[in-house]
Amino acid sequence: NPYAERCGLSLDPGPCRNYEVRWYYDTTANSCAQFWFGGCLGNSNRFETERSCRETCVRV
Repeated sequence: NPYAERCGLSLDPGPCRNYEVRWYYDTTANSCAQFWFGGCLGNSNRFETERSCRETCVRV
């Protein structure tokens, strides 16, 4: 299930310092939140926009 794989991952900003605002899915809150992504590594629970995060992960 791609939902569980991507959306269930914990927040991982990665080790780099080329900070960019991204969105991740918070399983506890069933909502998306902003975080500072370092620009490398991390995981796939990372979205360019709140909308793409919500459309992929938020359960209604």
